[in-house]
Amino acid sequence: MGTTFTSLTRGVAYTTTLLSSAARTVTAGTNGDAVYLPDAANGYAFILDVTAASTDAGDTLDAQVQTLIGDTWVPVCSFTQCLGNGGAKQHIGKVSSNGAQTMFEASAALAAGSIRNLCGDQYRVRWVIVDADADASFTFSVKALPM
Repeated sequence: MGTTFTSLTRGVAYTTTLLSSAARTVTAGTNGDAVYLPDAANGYAFILDVTAASTDAGDTLDAQVQTLIGDTWVPVCSFTQCLGNGGAKQHIGKVSSNGAQTMFEASAALAAGSIRNLCGDQYRVRWVIVDADADASFTFSVKALPM
């Protein structure tokens, strides 16, 4: 996991890699390693960077960022589903530490393209790749930028 320093108008911020770029194939559900992120002033922008996708429309990538609340991993950013024929793209979701959040059951799923305004101190990426015909491959990474 690496940290890249970036200069911003309000001071120095950093981008932390939650999941390094790699080609990944079919998986029923994989959890990345937990990464500690210090408190952010207003939350985080999470960036899913898909640099290569397989060629079948039926191949899909579902990726989400989870944070540790107590002893439960809770999804906070569920990126829009990526299709195998969708090509390279980036998806960005912002989770705000001071944003409103309605009550929910801890085990409740988070729909694609949705966020929950919760900030813990550990984060991980969970992803599922579904293959239409035994050749799915997505190359992607996920980074966090404090806001």
